Amino acid sequence: MTETAVCPFCEGEVTPSAQKCRHCGEWISRDCQTCATPIKNQWAARGFCADCETKKSPGFSLQSAIGSSQVAGYSVPPKDRSISVALALVLGGFGAHKFYLDKPGKGLLYAMFCWTGIPSIIGLVEAVKYIRMSEEEFSVRAHRGEL
Repeated sequence: MTETAVCPFCEGEVTPSAQKCRHCGEWISRDCQTCATPIKNQWAARGFCADCETKKSPGFSLQSAIGSSQVAGYSVPPKDRSISVALALVLGGFGAHKFYLDKPGKGLLYAMFCWTGIPSIIGLVEAVKYIRMSEEEFSVRAHRGEL
C-alpha cells in the first residue's frame, strides 16, 4: 500500500513528497530542508526558506527574484532610444515603437486606429519627446514602463 499525506486545505490525499495538492491546487506547507523553518507557497517547492536560499547562493536576493526583469538567468535587454525614435517616426502610426517598448496594448490601439492618422501625429510627438530625453532618463523610464 502506498503512503499518503493529507492536504491541510482540502483534506484530500496526496503523496508525502507532493508540492501542490492535486485536488485544490494549493501549495503544501513543509519545513525548510536546512533550518526546519515552516515554509509555504513557491518556497515550499524549492525546499529552502529565503534565508537559507540566500546562504546557499550568495548572488541571490529575494528582491531581485521578485522585482527584477530577470527570470531564470534571462535578462531583458535595455531599450535603445534611437531605435524607439526611428520606429516612432517611420511606423509610429502603426504603434511599432510601443511594441518595441513592451507596450503591446497601446501598440494594438495605435494599429486599430491607424486609418484615422491620429496615431501618426502622436507617434511624431512621442519621437520628439524621446529625442529631448537624455539616454539615461530614457533607459530608466523604459525599464519602469513609463514610456
